Amino acid sequence: MSNDQPETAAAPTDSSPADSSPTDSDPTVLPFRRLGHTRLHGFRARPLRGANPDLEPLRRQAASIIDEVLAGTNPEEADVREKLQWHVANNPGQPEKALLEHLRTVADQQESA
Repeated sequence: MSNDQPETAAAPTDSSPADSSPTDSDPTVLPFRRLGHTRLHGFRARPLRGANPDLEPLRRQAASIIDEVLAGTNPEEADVREKLQWHVANNPGQPEKALLEHLRTVADQQESA
């Protein structure tokens, strides 16, 4: 299969003997979305069920900082943006935690250098 062809999967067929006919033996082919790396464009915190409402100002501030960093276009900071995106993806709905973990990672890297 070439990369320019859409991915497809055969739909399950009903194997009841009463409905069997030569035309029904062909499986239906359904397209499905190809999995791949997606880029984050603007991050918005999702409120979690049972979340502390006192954290919302902190979450908005952290999301704003994340948005500013990810909006940068300096090629020298591309690795920083990629690492921050990784932390955001691994902490859905918790931008404050993602930003904190990112800053800890950066601090550890600077300490070891």
